[in-house]
Amino acid sequence: MNPEQFMEVLEQEVLSHPVLTDPCVTRIASLTSFPREQARRFGLAYYPHILRTRLYQANALGMAEDEGVQFSLAGILHDEYGNGDPARTHMAVYRKFLFAVGATPEEVGAGGTVIPELRLYIDAMMAYTRGGDWLSAAAAVGIAMEWPIPYLYGEFLKGLRRIPGITEDDLELFTGHVGLDIVHSSMMREALLPLAATADGQARIRAGVMYNMDARRVFMAGLAREVFG
Repeated sequence: MNPEQFMEVLEQEVLSHPVLTDPCVTRIASLTSFPREQARRFGLAYYPHILRTRLYQANALGMAEDEGVQFSLAGILHDEYGNGDPARTHMAVYRKFLFAVGATPEEVGAGGTVIPELRLYIDAMMAYTRGGDWLSAAAAVGIAMEWPIPYLYGEFLKGLRRIPGITEDDLELFTGHVGLDIVHSSMMREALLPLAATADGQARIRAGVMYNMDARRVFMAGLAREVFG
């Protein structure tokens, strides 16, 4: 395949990955009511993930050998950190949601609830983006953590909007990422396209993407247990 064909096939593979139709995702999307206690458990269990995603991206940036990939990852990180405004970092925006669903300052200050499956995901992604193949790491954070999010958060929002008393402002982290990650996805596609000109490059990119997507499915299984019991 040429690079453009490879990216098209990879995108379809990402968007048809089982993590996007995981029972956790479909159950949240189908809720007609999302009790606040369940929403609080969801928020606190997802918070450690929110706190660490940009750390994986920073790790991958530090390993990247291609200047175009470095540039794109740096741009994503700038957005994640609020474009220079500490009050607008994505971690800070997520905390609005946490307080809206009843999380206490102590729970938020402790960094949420690290369930075992998320601990596995965190450890796997930290190791993957700190060593090994830099191109696979860049794909793991630049494709697998960007391309699926508009769909995934769109599904989450179907249920999150059913939380009693929730406002659109409270949900800004999720609504904002639906559009923002389309931009980030385009940035990473363009950066990685020249590196997908060989069979080796394509294999390395796909390996990173699938590593992340498969690991995320384990996390989703734990999230479902934490939220729904």
